[in-house]
Amino acid sequence: MLLFTILAVLVLGIMCFLMIIMRMHIKRFAYNVTQDYRYDCLPQHFVARLEGGVIKLPQEVDINDTVLAAVSVETSLLGKWLLPYIKIETRKGIWKHYIEFGGRGVRYLNFSDMFDAESREISLWGRRVLLKNQEVRLTVYPRMSLDDKKILVLAPHADDAELAAYGLYEKYAANAMVVTVTASEAGRFHYENLFCKQCPTETKEQYLEKGRMRVWNSLTVPLLAGVSSENILQLGFFDTTLKTLYNHPEREIPSAKLETADVGIFRRANKSVISEGLHGGSNWHDLVDNMAYVIESFRPDVIVTPSPNIDVHTDHQCTTIAAVEALRKLNYTNGSLFLYTVHYLTDDYPLGNVGAALSLPPFFSEEDSSDMLYFHSIYSHPVDKKTQNHKLLALDAMNDIRPNARNYMDWKYVLRKGLSLLYHDITSIHVDLVNRFVRSNEFFYVVPVSDVHNQETYQKIISRGGKNHLH
Repeated sequence: MLLFTILAVLVLGIMCFLMIIMRMHIKRFAYNVTQDYRYDCLPQHFVARLEGGVIKLPQEVDINDTVLAAVSVETSLLGKWLLPYIKIETRKGIWKHYIEFGGRGVRYLNFSDMFDAESREISLWGRRVLLKNQEVRLTVYPRMSLDDKKILVLAPHADDAELAAYGLYEKYAANAMVVTVTASEAGRFHYENLFCKQCPTETKEQYLEKGRMRVWNSLTVPLLAGVSSENILQLGFFDTTLKTLYNHPEREIPSAKLETADVGIFRRANKSVISEGLHGGSNWHDLVDNMAYVIESFRPDVIVTPSPNIDVHTDHQCTTIAAVEALRKLNYTNGSLFLYTVHYLTDDYPLGNVGAALSLPPFFSEEDSSDMLYFHSIYSHPVDKKTQNHKLLALDAMNDIRPNARNYMDWKYVLRKGLSLLYHDITSIHVDLVNRFVRSNEFFYVVPVSDVHNQETYQKIISRGGKNHLH
């Protein structure tokens, strides 16, 4: 009888634990996972048929196009407990597209670079996902050639260029320039094992050393991809201050951690001859002027920069606003903006593990979605396994985000971190940027640079998104 009671208690305890986890899964999303993703601005170019788990793409779709497919999905009961996904299989390989726990409705699968000219059949296998026979709407964007194009990658912080576009700038390294806007010295107290957190002098010293390390990261990691040292630049502005600069353009804004407004303390680490033309202090006008100087010096055809519409980090938003103001100041009309997001409206995006496919994030708009997310087309850049490994190693060289980056000598932190990793491994929902952005492709929203000179489209480009955009 005692044994039966113990077993009953254990079973009840396990059931309660699983119910709690399931409830956490349902509650943790910042939006209703049972509604369709709505991108009313997406054109419908073709309609294909999903029959028996197989889609055959029309012959008119080129193998180099960016191809997005609107597919209706419904997760199974088990899909409320274990993260569901769709396995995409073709002659070229196998990919995964993850769905939310309990997700239901239209989701956009990315078929770019998954098929060849000989076979356009794509097999979809639902893992804890039901895929009914249905018509599938296809949005197809011809992919522009970037051969011989000059690519300027703007990173608000050290590691943003790598997270968003390492594969892109490695492929075109001979014609790429990577510019990091801030020294990235703020954020969490990083080296508790080296500096006393309660000692004001050591606290300041810790943030100075953290900034020096991240500046060094920003100037050296692009070398791994083959970018010339002459085309790697650190502007030296202060972390978390760009919104304040934007709101008070005449003021000199000091570092939030170092009690100085001297951007030269980080700028002097530059080795490029181009850095000799950097000037001014920690204010908005000088940020825009330095952006204009970089653009005029490099003359890019493509500017890779965050989307203010869907990247909620204010440093990311203001980096692009400064770049757009610089383009307007120069009357520069050449090329395209490739907009990206690292800090999406919800931190759950993208779901899943390293190597999964990256596609359109959750977005819901009952009105014209171009008023909330402005772009002309989408560019999906393929990242093969070898390049994914290069990207992982590049990110591992970034002090701030490598796995053992913080408090590695503190047993309490290690225990807490271990339990957190166990939970996220079980649920396949990762909070670390490495798992979330080392994928089989990189994803960009394309806007012609000429649009920044039209007042209406300019306002759409710089419109700053927030978490309320999901509702």
